[in-house]
Amino acid sequence: MKRFIHFTMKNALTMILIIPLFIAGGIYSLKTLHMEKYPNVDIPYLTVIIPFQGASPEQAMNDIGKQMERAFLKLEGRKNVYTNGVTNAVYSTIEFDMTMDMKEAERLVRRSVDSLQLPKLAGEPQYELTRPGGNPMSFTMGIYGPEKIDEVQKFVKDTILPRLTVIEGISDLEWSGITERSVFIRLLPQKLITNGFTFNDVREAIVASNLSVPTGDITISNEILPVRINSTLTSIEDIKNVKLFSKEGEYTAKTLGEVAEVTDESKYTNNITRINGKEGVSFSIITEGGADVVGIIDQVKKEMDSLAIPEDYKVEILHDQSIEINQSVHSMLREVFLGAFMTVLITLLFLKNIRSTFIAVISIPVSIFASFLWLKAMGYTLNIMTLAGIAVAVGRVVDDSIVVIENIFRRVRASKERDEELIEQATSEVATAITSSTITTIAVFLPLAFVPGIVGGFFKPLAWTIVISLLISLMVAVTIVPILSKVFLLKTTPKLSHENVLQKWYRKSLTWTLHHRLITLFAALVILIGTTVSIAPKLGTTFLPQEKVNNFKVELTMENGTSLEKATDVASKVENILLNQKEINLIHTVINPQSKNATISFVVNDSVKELYEYVSNLQLQLTTISEPKEMKVSGIGGIIGGAENKYTLVVNGTNLEEIKRASEQITAALKKVQGMENVTTSLEAEVPEIIVDLDDTKLAEKRMMPAMVAQNLRALINGDVVTTLQAADEIKEVNLGLKMDEMTSLKDLGKVQISNVMGIPVKLNEIGELKRVHNITSISHLNGEEYIMVYGTITDEKIGDVTAQADKMINKLQLPENISYYKEGVSASMDDGFRDLSIAIGISIFLVYLVLVFTFKEGKAPFVILFAIPFSVIGAVIGLYIVKEPIGMPAMIGLLMLNGIVVTNAIVLIDKVKQFERSGMTKQSALVEAGVIRIRPILMTAIATMGALVPMAISNETGMVSKSLSVVVIGGLFTSTFLTLFIVPILYSLFQKNKKSLSHI
Repeated sequence: MKRFIHFTMKNALTMILIIPLFIAGGIYSLKTLHMEKYPNVDIPYLTVIIPFQGASPEQAMNDIGKQMERAFLKLEGRKNVYTNGVTNAVYSTIEFDMTMDMKEAERLVRRSVDSLQLPKLAGEPQYELTRPGGNPMSFTMGIYGPEKIDEVQKFVKDTILPRLTVIEGISDLEWSGITERSVFIRLLPQKLITNGFTFNDVREAIVASNLSVPTGDITISNEILPVRINSTLTSIEDIKNVKLFSKEGEYTAKTLGEVAEVTDESKYTNNITRINGKEGVSFSIITEGGADVVGIIDQVKKEMDSLAIPEDYKVEILHDQSIEINQSVHSMLREVFLGAFMTVLITLLFLKNIRSTFIAVISIPVSIFASFLWLKAMGYTLNIMTLAGIAVAVGRVVDDSIVVIENIFRRVRASKERDEELIEQATSEVATAITSSTITTIAVFLPLAFVPGIVGGFFKPLAWTIVISLLISLMVAVTIVPILSKVFLLKTTPKLSHENVLQKWYRKSLTWTLHHRLITLFAALVILIGTTVSIAPKLGTTFLPQEKVNNFKVELTMENGTSLEKATDVASKVENILLNQKEINLIHTVINPQSKNATISFVVNDSVKELYEYVSNLQLQLTTISEPKEMKVSGIGGIIGGAENKYTLVVNGTNLEEIKRASEQITAALKKVQGMENVTTSLEAEVPEIIVDLDDTKLAEKRMMPAMVAQNLRALINGDVVTTLQAADEIKEVNLGLKMDEMTSLKDLGKVQISNVMGIPVKLNEIGELKRVHNITSISHLNGEEYIMVYGTITDEKIGDVTAQADKMINKLQLPENISYYKEGVSASMDDGFRDLSIAIGISIFLVYLVLVFTFKEGKAPFVILFAIPFSVIGAVIGLYIVKEPIGMPAMIGLLMLNGIVVTNAIVLIDKVKQFERSGMTKQSALVEAGVIRIRPILMTAIATMGALVPMAISNETGMVSKSLSVVVIGGLFTSTFLTLFIVPILYSLFQKNKKSLSHI
């Protein structure tokens, strides 16, 4: 290290020029870095949805689900395959290894789906990747008008959407509230029976009446002319006038209008949308992973501003992630610079010299901007994790420079002969200590960069940012600081060094404690154990602290069989309550026409101070609406999309009845857990349905086949597109089906006629028996085996405590044999996260010890230094208790960080003790003298680090990571620094043998 320091001193100009290079590069990188709220982490879940209109859960699973399972179980990197067959659709979620690239995973899944033999009535497969934040939509806008919704829809489809699809970085555009006009022909059952017509008769008549067929060419007056038969339907009246002819009995001819209702209607292509209680259209953009979300949304806004939107249209931005991202990033940047200012101020107060302060804090801008340069080079984005890493590092990057400048400043002021060699010597004296302390801190954070799972993915950018900042700060401390000291400090007026009040007090106190070692050590241990035992259990545990959100949603789950009109009416009741609240705006309602469930999202104004109390009162008002089967109010946002308080358990086995019994036991137990609500299972109550049991003998007699019956009956009930209608400049589909409103009983349905192979009508009750039965609403498979999922909502902020209580209750149950269960989702992530971070903390402590052994060339001194670590828990626990924060992942990261900072202070002290011992001092004298000299840099670095984190600790805008992490570091560093100044010398005096002074040799 001495040679390196000497080399940099001889090449001072070159080293100085590196500073503006780093700063300029960092500023450029900062301006060009993409901004996201969360790191672009591949969450290893991909869901495939295949619509299957009219299918029962069993049919959906048999015809599509099992094929999907077989294909997905062969995929490379997959862990589990969850498949659910429900009415009208199949859902399959593939869980991959964390090492899997999800873009490659999606490619493999799409290829597997393309190879499936899907039924003709299966819809287009949909693919959904799970993303940080839960909501994949980056931006949602709603448009509604005073009257004609059709015009609004046309404006969105024809004008807005084409302009947005060309914006680079948008992976998908989704819209809701769009309808398409179609012609609906609803056959009247009784009229069909009376006139002897069947569905096939009507379909053939419509197709035969709407055609344009070339018949050949003829020659007239030496001119060859093509001949075409043209009979096209161009209006509703044309369709009503289509002639129908009976195939049996007396010849009759009827028009279609006599046996059917013919209407021109709008049909929703997806969901029904309302904005602030009025029918409207909404569209959302989904950005590519790692894309510049803020820049893309700005482009979308510019495109919208450039459009000539009719004046009577209302345009509302329903969701804008760029606002949240900008607020989070700018808040974090503000705290970074406030932290840097606090560090400069504290350094100035200690050094009491502007020149020395300037030299010491030069490492802050260099390290920070070099970190931005590194983030750009590595492809990271500017998000709350990378900025949290920089904010955490601000107080630490100045530590090495403080130790160096303090030693140089002290030596220069005390020396009459001052030259470049003196500065080199002063730097070399502490070079080993600061190198060791920096490497130990790096050793603390490196395990965090390799923590597996989703937790590791999120915290990896934070770890690497801190590591890079610390390496840069070490280089600055041993290169730039001595060079600038040579320029600014050599002309400082010599001044005899005198102990200040703090040093005198410390000398006296340390001398006393070294004479009362066991009493002092015992008192410290009592404080440590007492704090841990009395306060820590009261804190509780959680996965990630819940962020404050202003966006909420009401989720309505309707009873099975609820009509769309009923669901719409219930949603309107919720809207009316919300519209009457002056503190609420931007009410966005989405109703699913298939499930009849609804989601009503809304925004609470910032003026509401007691947000959650306000929402609780709102929930009480909503309980007056009794129609929904279930109604939940929850926040929108957070790192895992509001799933922080979900408890999920997978119950599987070899026998479905045993799985059902076990899930019922578990559900009953969870309902007794305090802090757990809305406990349900994936196996909902059975719903009624009609089964047609076909008789093979009767089918043969009537010359019919089961497939023929099924196909015709499906078309009658669901409708079938039989042709198109060309009206003006618009082509409309013509949908033919049965008017189901007139079906009031099984007897009515039994009278429905279907054509046999001869075209003769046959009644449904002539070929089979119609039964009303109860059937399950979904069939769930895990890796090909049936399973049931149990869900619960945790209402207590101490999520870990409620989870532990739930686990305890389940473990007491006497479940059937061959039944196994395990946690999924946040419950599992919390267990894995705590386990992995605990392992990382253990590894970091071992690596720290390894570095210390290498530095001190012995095992006892490093062992003594490690004893400073446990005492940091005292302040950390007290700090969390004061701010009422539970122990979560950020707090664990704070404890990990403390390992490095606390050890750094001890290294600086013990390194000086070793130097004095080598010069011939006794052990006790060396401890006292080293302590008196090192108390100032130790306190300076500790207070500078705490000061840098104070802005984050008191801010409410820097995200879920900052507060608890900052509080843990500030509290832990406060107690550990104070105790390090006494406990480490005591332990060193107990473990190290006394060495004879040189005067005795």
